[in-house]
Amino acid sequence: MSHRSRLLINFVGFQIAWFACVLSAANNQPIIGICIALVIVLIHLYLAENQKRALSLLAIITLMGSAWDSVLTNQQILVFSSGMMLPFLAPTWIFAMWLSFSTTINTAFRWLYHRYFLAFILGAISGPLTYQAGAALDAVVIPNSLTATVWIAIGWGVMMPLFILIAERFETIDTNKNNGVSSS
Repeated sequence: MSHRSRLLINFVGFQIAWFACVLSAANNQPIIGICIALVIVLIHLYLAENQKRALSLLAIITLMGSAWDSVLTNQQILVFSSGMMLPFLAPTWIFAMWLSFSTTINTAFRWLYHRYFLAFILGAISGPLTYQAGAALDAVVIPNSLTATVWIAIGWGVMMPLFILIAERFETIDTNKNNGVSSS
């Protein structure tokens, strides 16, 4: 499969997962979005050149992003009514959304490799816009839009370059192993 085809599948797949998670959560049926997101992730893993590396990257990014959203949930910067398992954690569909988003870091967002400032700007702008879109679709309530925008912009502005750096590091380790170079 060509690089362009993988990129298109990844980009479209994430968009499908995002809308499925948001719309199903807004309709109090988060399991639908979770299942769709999991199918998208499984397709990503099937197409990945190195499934072990891809799975590790997915786990790290999902945990980081979900932890950040859990902080915002715990502080009631974001209020969710669907998919909550524990009151201090982000809902399950947010975990699924982070999992599907993590598939984009070394594919659709690969062009951000070594462009950390651009990753910061992109994260700081697109992060708040994404949550506002989720609020407009009734998947989340944002009690104080200004406070939420600032915190989400800071979180995404910091996390996006970190995600890129982590993905680069995984790729470097994998490349060094394939070339017989020790990565310690």
